[in-house]
Amino acid sequence: MIKITKNSFNLDEEFIKIKDNSNGGYSFFLGTVREDIKNEKNKIQSITLECYESLAIKQLSNIRAQAIKNWDLNNCLIIHRIGKLSLGEKIVLIITASSHRENAIRACEFIIDNLKVNVALWKFNVFNGEEEPVNFKFKDKEKFLKWSDVINH
Repeated sequence: MIKITKNSFNLDEEFIKIKDNSNGGYSFFLGTVREDIKNEKNKIQSITLECYESLAIKQLSNIRAQAIKNWDLNNCLIIHRIGKLSLGEKIVLIITASSHRENAIRACEFIIDNLKVNVALWKFNVFNGEEEPVNFKFKDKEKFLKWSDVINH
C-alpha cells in the first residue's frame, strides 16, 4: 500500500492493515517534524511538504516493488504526508513485513534511503513565518548509493 495524504495517520490502524501470521518480522520507520535550529533566533516552527503526486506515487511504487523483490517481503506500506506540518507531527511511515527480521530491516532502510533522493517531494522549513526550501543533502545521496548493487541488479 502506498498513500500520499494531507491527513495524519494512526500507527496501530496502519499496522493492522499489513499484519499477517506469515510474517515473522516487521520493521517500522516513522519520520516526524523535529525542532531544528538555523541559528538562535531561527527555530523551525513548522514545515511544508509538496509533491508532484502522480509521479511520486509511481516512484514510490517502483521503490516498493524493488524492496519486495530483493528482500522477499510479504507486505510493505509507505505513507507520506504533504501540506503544512507542525513540530512533532508524523511525516512518513514505512512498515515492511517478511518471514525473517533481517529482510524487513534491510528493506525498510533501503526504502527510506531511496525515498529521500528519488521521489518528487519538496520540503520547506518555516522560520519566523517564512518558508525556506531545504536543499539536497549529499549525505542522503551517499546513503542511497550504498544500495547500487540492489538497484543495478
